Amino acid sequence: MKTLKVILVLALVGGLGALGFLYSGLYPIGADTPHNALTYWGLETLRERSIARASADLKVPALDDPDMLLAGGADYNDMCATCHLKPGKTTSDMAQGLYPKPPNLSKPASQQAPLTKDLAEGAAARQFWIIKHGIKASAMPAWGPTHDDARIWAMVAFLQKLPTLTADQYQILTAREGGQPMDHEGMDMGAAAPAAGATAPASSDGAKGANEPTAVVDQFQKALSTGDTATAATLLDPEVKIFESGGIERSKAEYASHHLASDAAFLKTATLALQSRTGDAVGDLAWVGSESRITASVKNKPVDLISTETMVLKKTPQGWRIVHIHWSSRPNKTS
Repeated sequence: MKTLKVILVLALVGGLGALGFLYSGLYPIGADTPHNALTYWGLETLRERSIARASADLKVPALDDPDMLLAGGADYNDMCATCHLKPGKTTSDMAQGLYPKPPNLSKPASQQAPLTKDLAEGAAARQFWIIKHGIKASAMPAWGPTHDDARIWAMVAFLQKLPTLTADQYQILTAREGGQPMDHEGMDMGAAAPAAGATAPASSDGAKGANEPTAVVDQFQKALSTGDTATAATLLDPEVKIFESGGIERSKAEYASHHLASDAAFLKTATLALQSRTGDAVGDLAWVGSESRITASVKNKPVDLISTETMVLKKTPQGWRIVHIHWSSRPNKTS
């Protein structure tokens, strides 16, 4: 009985002491002063165990859809890159000022702890839960109230590829679609293909692993520029998405019945000079980005444009097929 009383007294004294410490304001709460080791351990353990329990039963969908990768990349760039960085960036003003320090998600998975130490599926489920629900007292917001699950899974899909990307590849895959591609006097100016026989300059990053996809892109562009629309169509995936002139065509059949013929007709009369190209392949997914100069005459008026092109390809049993195209152009102000 005496022992129990001693324990109760000690517990009461300890509780009052803790309450007094909280009210004293002595604990440094500024983000520029790190927690002491015990507090840091307690908060880290609480966070890790809570997220592991909450995300344990999440079902991870297939994350290799190119459309998910592109949609998630654009959202990551807009919503996350300021804190979690991107290839070629080691810090930012926001990241430096936050505590705890947000992880650099562009680093290889082996250098990220504890975010990606789990198996790939566990890491994906964890990332989804964190993006959707946020983390208290960490500046990580909950995106669930403003983004549906499909959009959040798309960001997770992009996170799986992010550590493998170069700065150029990141720029290609995070470009926000639906911008303002130029349409000069009703003519489609999207297809910035090199003329037949043109040789692409070497990629700035070597484009290692992208030789076969790049060859498919060149074959598609050559077919367009020579008016061989049948060959061009065979290189497109049936569900290809094509963005040009401010609009979108959502399948090969739709493109074939709308802009395929007009794109080919325009390219046969234009002069195109490829300025730069970059690209790479990761597994069964590849991307090729090109910038070209287009000169032509439209309704007896000279046209001089700089056109950018992004193509995403997927490896299929029939070979590499184009699943996403984004064409846009702007006036060449250097001419």
